[in-house]
Order: sequence, then structure tokens, then C-alpha cells
Amino acid sequence: MIAAALLCAFFPGGRCVLHAQHLQSVSHYDREIKRSSQQLDSIRQILDQGRERVKNLQKEEGSCLEQLEQIEKNMDASQAYLKILTGRIDTVETIIAALTDSLALEGKRLESRQRVMMKRLRHAYTAGPQHKLLTIFSAQSPLEAVNRARYMEELNRYDRDLVNRIEKSRLSIATNKKARGKELDHLAALRSAKEKERLELASEEARRKETLGGVRKKRENYEAMVKELEAAQKELAAMIRLLETKRKKARKTVPRRGVVAFEKSRGKLPWPVEGTVVTNFGRVVHPKYGTVIMNNGVDIAARRGEPVYCVAGGTVIHTGWMRGLGKMVIVDHTDGFLSIYAHLEQIDVVIDQKVEIAAVLGRVGETGSLGGTRLHFELRKSAEALNPVEWLEKR
Repeated sequence: MIAAALLCAFFPGGRCVLHAQHLQSVSHYDREIKRSSQQLDSIRQILDQGRERVKNLQKEEGSCLEQLEQIEKNMDASQAYLKILTGRIDTVETIIAALTDSLALEGKRLESRQRVMMKRLRHAYTAGPQHKLLTIFSAQSPLEAVNRARYMEELNRYDRDLVNRIEKSRLSIATNKKARGKELDHLAALRSAKEKERLELASEEARRKETLGGVRKKRENYEAMVKELEAAQKELAAMIRLLETKRKKARKTVPRRGVVAFEKSRGKLPWPVEGTVVTNFGRVVHPKYGTVIMNNGVDIAARRGEPVYCVAGGTVIHTGWMRGLGKMVIVDHTDGFLSIYAHLEQIDVVIDQKVEIAAVLGRVGETGSLGGTRLHFELRKSAEALNPVEWLEKR
């Protein structure tokens, strides 16, 4: 439909009206491309800084979680970069299709006008220079002679107009060919950039697996990671305390109706995702090293991209990235009850957004995860961690 709208057509009188629309549409796409270029430049800068950060962390033997976090952020930015690049490629392909259609129609119109002009030239050559005078003077009456003279004048005007149309068509074809060549070059550059970024993303993914492999194989690396996870848990606890303080200031009075509703939901809350619990609440002992980690929630193995649902109505009070948890969302359910959803691949809500029960908060991923694709789910009352299994409905 877009290509058809860009085709050039002439109304009686020889003026090209759709060619202008064609140029205007291409200009619109050019503006869109410039707008997306600013986004690409911004993401490109973030990517360059992030990749440099990973190199420095490796040189300094920086913490495992820090390296993983930065690598995952780079992967996230790389995917956003590829998404915008793909959109730009689609736009340029649309422009090329429009230019190609316009060029083909313009060529057909030119051929048609040239055939008409050739007939006129052959007729004029055959008739000779005296033909016009004979046509006028052979009239049966003065009125017929005047009409014939007017007809000859109109015919001359038509011939001149036809010549002008042919020249305009030639100019239009030349312009379209030049524009199409420019867009083809642009498309080739975009595809090259996309392929380069795909390779960068693959490299980031390989680096992430290598880092995780190093943690799993060496005891000292694993024990260092345990300490980092404990520090990350303290950071989360500090964040929750800060959020709780802000919540109390924001809410002078808490509606009892909402509080009672949540407190009565013990054992009745819907599961946040379809999957299997792979890590339970409480002390988790490593089978090989004997190290102990305190898990303040449950880890539910699920397929990447599965929707993550809110277990009760509330307000989103935090979205972001945290060491050891990756992308996460925190929802306030009044009276200090909070639910936490981590290791998300994407977040579909914003801070201060009101959400109902079963609202989609994001998608399952493995950001910040050391054990693969899963959802880390916690329930808290203020700073106290609750066992989510006791609150979720029985299966």
C-alpha cells in the first residue's frame, strides 16, 4: 500500500501530483531514520562504555557478580540496538520498494509518451510543411477555417506539452534511480552494522557462560560468589527498608480493607509463573562444597519469555537492575507486604503503576541468575522474609 501511494501519476494537463507525495513520504521516512539514529548513537555509547567496563573488571579480577551484571547489561543494550537497527532496515526496504515501483511506472509512462511523440513526428514529416496551410485553406467556410486554425494551434500546444512531459519523466527517472542507489547503499551499511552487532552479542553470551563456568568449577570462585550474594541480599534489605520508610511517609493512613484482603490470602495467592520450584526458601547447602546460602524466596524454573504475573493487587514501587537478582520488580500490597520478582528478561511495568492481581509484570529470563532461566520470587512483610510456598495456593 505504501509503495502504491508513492507512484507517480499525471492528471490531464501534464502535472505530476503523486511524485510530490512520493518525495514527501520518503522525507518522512528520512526523518524517522534520523530520529532512530539518535537512539542508536546513545545505545552505542552505552555499549562501548559497558564493554570497556568488562575489560577493566577482568584485568582487575573484579567480582564475578559485577562482571556478570555488566555483561548482561551489555547484552540487553545490544538487543535493543539490534531491534532499532531491524526497524531501520525495514523502513529502508519500504523506501526501496516504493522507489522501485515508482521507477517502473515512470518508465512505462515515458515509453507511452515517446510512442505518441514518434507518431506525431512521422505524421508531420509525411505531411510536409505545407500541410497546415492546405488544411486551413481547404475549408468550406470562414468559420470552418477558423476552427481548423484553432485545432492546429491546440495540436501544436499538445506537442509542446508532450515534449515537456517526456523531459519531466526523464528527470523523474534519473532522480528515482539516484535515490534508489542511495537507499541501497544505506541498506547495505545497516545490514553490515547489524551483522557486526550480532557477532558482538554472541561474544557477550559466550563470555557470560565462560564466567559462570569458572564459578562452578573452582571452589574459591564459588565461595567468593557466595560472599557477593550475601552482600547483594544486604543491599536488597537496605533498599526495602528505604522503600518502607518512603511508603510510610506517603501513606498517613492505610485502608484496612486492603490489609485484611492480603492477610487473608495466605495459602490462596496465585503462582507468579508456571514452572517448578528448583530452590526452596531458607538455607541452601551446596552439595559439593558444603557452603550455605540463605534463600529469602523461591526459585521457579520456567521457559524464557513466559509471562510473570502479579500475585495480588498493589502498586509498583521499584523496577531496575540489582546485583545477583538482575532485572526485578517490587510491588507494594499495603501494610508492608511486598512481593519481589527477579531474573526477568524484560519489565513491562513502571514505578507508581497500579496493578491488579494477575497483571503481567514482565517476562522470565536469567539476568543475574547463576542457575539458568528462572523466576526468583520473594514475599516480605517490611524487612521480614516470608516463605512464599506458605502463601501460594497448593498445587
